[in-house]
Amino acid sequence: MPRAKESFVDRRSATAGRVRTSGDAEAPNAPGRDGRFPWRSGLSLMVGGAGWMWAFTSLHAVLLPAKIQLIDPVNKISIVAMVSTVTMLISLLAGMGGGMLSDRTRTRIGSRSPWLIGGVMLGTALLAAFAFCDSLPVVLAVWWAYGAVYNVMLSAGCAWQPDQVAPRWRGTVSSMYGVGRQFGLQGAQIVAAMFVTNISLGVVVALCVFDVLSLAAVAINGERSNRDAPRPARTNGGLRSRLAMFLPPAHAGRDYWLAAVLLFLWMLPGGIGLYRLYTLTDYMGQSDQAAGWWIGVMSVPGLVLAIGFCAVSGPIADRFSSVRIPLALAIFSVGLPCWLPFFVPTPMAYAVYFVLSSFGGGIFTALDQSIMVDVLPNPTTRAHDLAFLNACGALGNLCAPLLAGALVKAFGYASLFPMGFAVLTAAAACVLCFRGIR
Repeated sequence: MPRAKESFVDRRSATAGRVRTSGDAEAPNAPGRDGRFPWRSGLSLMVGGAGWMWAFTSLHAVLLPAKIQLIDPVNKISIVAMVSTVTMLISLLAGMGGGMLSDRTRTRIGSRSPWLIGGVMLGTALLAAFAFCDSLPVVLAVWWAYGAVYNVMLSAGCAWQPDQVAPRWRGTVSSMYGVGRQFGLQGAQIVAAMFVTNISLGVVVALCVFDVLSLAAVAINGERSNRDAPRPARTNGGLRSRLAMFLPPAHAGRDYWLAAVLLFLWMLPGGIGLYRLYTLTDYMGQSDQAAGWWIGVMSVPGLVLAIGFCAVSGPIADRFSSVRIPLALAIFSVGLPCWLPFFVPTPMAYAVYFVLSSFGGGIFTALDQSIMVDVLPNPTTRAHDLAFLNACGALGNLCAPLLAGALVKAFGYASLFPMGFAVLTAAAACVLCFRGIR
């Protein structure tokens, strides 16, 4: 294979002490070697991110709890908690295992597309079964199977960025993926909420969006054959080598582990949002109706700001070749407003806090994927190593309600806000400690 052109090599690798990562290496089928923006890669990640997130969020946030309430209204709280815990554990294993299998795949349509196409086929069957089944054990088994399929698809699809996008365009492509992800996350909840009294139809709608957008992403990307690419070296050791697909990379380097801690810390204060309704009613003295109105008031501008800043942050970061400082400031800008509802416990102060934090959240969504790609240690195991970083975020999401619940029980709802500031300040410090990220 010819040597990479200078414009495609991350100039940051020339700095002293910089260890080259897979993010600096040229992928054999990477667009952008001629300096043009890789539109096909960016659009496929935006469309695919929306489709993958849409179906999972529709069920996880709205339709699965609604179905559990319909089947077993008495035990719904404990069942939902158990289901969420098992789902996160499945996410950890399926993401890393699927990522390693994707890294080893060699076909005429590349290493990622076969897993996405297969995921659509299997996911469609599982979602159809979920839509028309009323037995709780079957519903849960189908949901967990779909959770595994979703995470395998996510680990394969997200690997398009390190495979195909030059370092000079990674901020912009990360923004495009973030916009699609935000659209799927927020849009799915709005649409799914319309079908809580007709769950089967809601699942069918989510299934159709998932199928169309996922297959469109594969078609847009047009991944090339990788039959001639060398396979990752297999390690001898039987069971040990098989377990390696569920373990983090052995020699990942400082920046990789900082990124893992960063994603865990970023998700850890999620309990603030989880207890938003209870904070408004129990801490700020609002009625259920008033609390619902305030949640609507803060959600609309928050969504607009999050998507808007997500869209522009990546191109700006690419223009100035800087990711670390904007990302650290964005994280800190989410943590700092936490003090507002702590000192002024009113719905208006809470709404202002939420809107202010949305702008930093949008920037993080735009740039986090770029950071993760830059710290990957091995070009032959990109999907697996990226899946482990995503799993660290999932672990933080799993711990978030446990931490928030313990704090509320011990100190009340007000304690959530200092916790958010402390954890997010630590996350911003992680970003500043990166050595290989400019």
